[in-house]
Amino acid sequence: MFSTRDRTIDTLRGLAVFTMVAANGGAEVLAEPHPLWFRFYGSFAAPLFILISGMMVALTRQTKGHRLKYFVVRGMMIIIVGALEDVLIWRIYPFMTVDVLYLIGISLPLAYLFLHLAGLSRWIIVLSLFAVTPVLQKILGYTDYPTEIDLWGEQTVMVVNQTNVFNHWVVDGWFPIFPWAGFSLLGVNLAHLRWKSQPCTPSGRGSTLLIGMSTLVLGGLIWGFYPGRLLIREGYSELFYPPTIGYVMSSVGLIIVLFSIVDWRPSVVIYEPLLALGESALFMYIGHLAFIVYVIVPLWPEEDFQTFLVTYFTLSFFLILMGFGLRTLKTRWKDRPFVMRVLFGS
Repeated sequence: MFSTRDRTIDTLRGLAVFTMVAANGGAEVLAEPHPLWFRFYGSFAAPLFILISGMMVALTRQTKGHRLKYFVVRGMMIIIVGALEDVLIWRIYPFMTVDVLYLIGISLPLAYLFLHLAGLSRWIIVLSLFAVTPVLQKILGYTDYPTEIDLWGEQTVMVVNQTNVFNHWVVDGWFPIFPWAGFSLLGVNLAHLRWKSQPCTPSGRGSTLLIGMSTLVLGGLIWGFYPGRLLIREGYSELFYPPTIGYVMSSVGLIIVLFSIVDWRPSVVIYEPLLALGESALFMYIGHLAFIVYVIVPLWPEEDFQTFLVTYFTLSFFLILMGFGLRTLKTRWKDRPFVMRVLFGS
């Protein structure tokens, strides 16, 4: 049975935001080289964020009866926000490098259509998206850095193995369709398993934890033997440039483990700051990028790790306070326009 609000979902979405702040802040502020553990720390926010977006399609379709038009419009609005991010924050031409918001925007209606397929077909599609990715990377190529053209017409980074924008959308942008759409569609499948089989019971949690740990260990072994190139793209040091099969499996396993842990006691008070972030995740995503680019970078560029940690936790604390403020605003402002509901969260 689906519920209208899932604290575990909001908590983990908040965790994704919290670690994403570190990854994006480190790219812009922290002097290189980044410690390996830090690169690892920031590498799982994106798959968690994207997977939960797919889960929410399944949840809202079940609880609110939204049709395809709703997800098309919502997806278009998220894409528009992504385009404004490119123009106003990064000051580059939009629709070229494939920000995570573009990926989520096109994944929402796809996830809705995906819901209408038979269960076996859905799993085959998800596995195929992941399995085909390394083949496409080999055939089409994987650039060191996607093509960025600033608003003044200059290419921001020149690399020898540059590919075209189509390639960026398919396989080598920041968050191309292969494999990242697979995380969104996997979220649809996991949503059905989560709310239909009631994994929040003790026996369900135990089985889920075992599956997650097994996937994590197996994925970690594969990733260790075949780590991929582990590129650093202009300071962005997450370990998924390019994403490999081992990385994908490790991410899926870790996400399942995290669900099991938070489901054990979802009302623990320590989760409240993460809940505040997760309830307004889109606003937090845009807000932290704007703050990093327009406030932190001009004041503290290329800092040591200790200074970076101060900026990271200060910014996170500020975002958490904003989250609690937005929670109060949403409680009082019930009839928010659709645009505000998308931006601030339901």
